[in-house]
Amino acid sequence: MGYYSVDPVRFGIPLSGTTTSLGANDPEIGTRAVADGNEYVFAYNAGNSEIPPNYGAVLSAASGYSVTVSSVAGDLLAGVCVNATIATGAYGWLLTKGFSTAEMADDYSAAAGSLLALAADGEFDIASGAVPVCGKAMGAIASGVSGSAYFSVV
Repeated sequence: MGYYSVDPVRFGIPLSGTTTSLGANDPEIGTRAVADGNEYVFAYNAGNSEIPPNYGAVLSAASGYSVTVSSVAGDLLAGVCVNATIATGAYGWLLTKGFSTAEMADDYSAAAGSLLALAADGEFDIASGAVPVCGKAMGAIASGVSGSAYFSVV
């Protein structure tokens, strides 16, 4: 059975939607929502590239929950794009805790149960050394393809 939060009530942009301009009923960036046990944050893509589904986003340092897909290996994950591509200059929801799909970087693969870290440009790699762990592979994920993962943003 699914769980849906009532705080906040989402009248505007659904979890699967994006927009380039906020309306009166749309959430503010930084708003959090829970659906089916997964947690999300509403963010703005301040980067120069779109954020496709299965890719991670990092804080852009522009302000608050402004994000970009332009990450470096070991960067701190802000959330994972799940439902729809978030275009440059658009607003959308990022998964911060729960089950989704991870896009593995080329030349990297993960066995089931491997801990994941952010690689370059929003893709994922196996966590090693002192890099922040952001997820766990729920099944084997081959190099350059996507697979099931659980994410938990610190």
